[in-house]
Amino acid sequence: MQKNLILAVVLSSLVYIGWYSYMEKKAPLQKPQTAAQQAQPQAGAPQAAAAPQAEAAALPENWQKSAVTIKAGKAEYLFHTESASLAGVVYQGPVAPVELIPDPARGFFHASFPGKFRLTSRTDRSVQFTAQQGQVRFTKKFTFDPDNGMNFLEISAVNTSGAAQTLAPWELRIGPGLSTVKSELKENPDLLKAEYTFMEEGRKHPTLKELKDEPAAHSWIWAGLNNRYFLTALTAGADLKDTRPLRRLEKVGEEEKTPVLVIPVPGAELKPGETRRWDSTFYLGPKDYLKLKQLGMGLDRSVDFGFFAPLAKLANSSVVYFRKVTGNYGVAIIILSVIIQIILTPLSFKSYKAMAVMKKIQPEMQSIQKRYKDDPKRMNQEVMDLYKRHGTNPLGGCLPMLLQIPVFFALFTALRNSWDLHGAPFFLWIKDLSAKDPFYVLPLIMGGIMFLQQHLSPQTSDPAQAAMMKWMPVIFTFMFLTFPSGLVLYWLINSTWGFAQSMYLQKKMG
Repeated sequence: MQKNLILAVVLSSLVYIGWYSYMEKKAPLQKPQTAAQQAQPQAGAPQAAAAPQAEAAALPENWQKSAVTIKAGKAEYLFHTESASLAGVVYQGPVAPVELIPDPARGFFHASFPGKFRLTSRTDRSVQFTAQQGQVRFTKKFTFDPDNGMNFLEISAVNTSGAAQTLAPWELRIGPGLSTVKSELKENPDLLKAEYTFMEEGRKHPTLKELKDEPAAHSWIWAGLNNRYFLTALTAGADLKDTRPLRRLEKVGEEEKTPVLVIPVPGAELKPGETRRWDSTFYLGPKDYLKLKQLGMGLDRSVDFGFFAPLAKLANSSVVYFRKVTGNYGVAIIILSVIIQIILTPLSFKSYKAMAVMKKIQPEMQSIQKRYKDDPKRMNQEVMDLYKRHGTNPLGGCLPMLLQIPVFFALFTALRNSWDLHGAPFFLWIKDLSAKDPFYVLPLIMGGIMFLQQHLSPQTSDPAQAAMMKWMPVIFTFMFLTFPSGLVLYWLINSTWGFAQSMYLQKKMG
């Protein structure tokens, strides 16, 4: 029983962590180009001053003459005037500027109205476009929050004639794709999702659901595209709440098919002089959990905290708090790791002692198993008596270990998906805790300490289990080579603490 539990703990940890390792090392697809990369203009082509470039080949060559830029907070927005859509969004991240729109030709928030738009109004925070098609005038207005919070999107159609007009069904699109920071481009195609939230009966908070082959099955709160670090989400305004968002797959250049979020809007009859509006709000920026939670509407549900979400959220909040106290996220991770290990120390001591006792009675157990191999009932009774005489049980060494697994998984997920760690320095060569250690110092030290800890721990007599435990430090070291240095730091502190405990207990117990 004990060896099976230990093996289950080890294997579950390897599977959980190995999934991320596989995602990191998976052969990359063609990297989606940013709008700035796609838009290198031909020689002599006019450029919009200080604006991110857009794809000159896909858009008209002179599209930049009418391009409009708006700066708000940490973002710069570039509009293609004729489609009144966002052709580029450059977010000033802590490491480098990030272009979030991979395909400027189609852009974000494109409404499939007929006709070409023109710029009719512009301020420091807003821009408005108008298109006239027959007797119907279409208007799109974007207003941006100076703190990169919730922005406003106002769409309207006005019948400018004295007769009724038919407005055909149309679509509002986000995508294809949502780009991300350079370090995450490799895995972005696998992480990018089209999702929406809705209120599920009996639940206090909105439920997040991925859009796949079917349209949304519920009245939605927000819908959008989501990757590891960024989110673009459109909320369901009064005139959109009864629509059903859906996902399509389209190509971006040579890239594999990429999700597009589509909001299909039904047609309508416009009476003479009647105006129809489709007003909403949207978010386009990093997945800062605390900020998204403050914005409300369940936007924080886009941050993936895994199976042990309550523990992961607590860990994330703790790291942010300790960072405010110390001014360094690396120190915050160390403090949190030490506090957790102090709390779990009694369980670790109990586990170590139980494993030591089990090793001590192993010869007697083998003798009982050999003596009563033809009488299973008697053998089990003798084994239980043996446990009772020595005051131990087969779960004594593994149960404390099992109780620590949710804590480990929660911290692993919280640190892996934390926007706060992106661009956060630690010391010396560790300039970004969300990126791998450039010189692999931390993972190699971690592997060495894990090896020493394993060498000092009570060894099992089972050959298969002993081999697994022997190779575990090597496997973990190779997996952690490309993991964010913040995660490696967390595991290094755990390993160091465990090594110190093993030395203490070995000396104490002889």
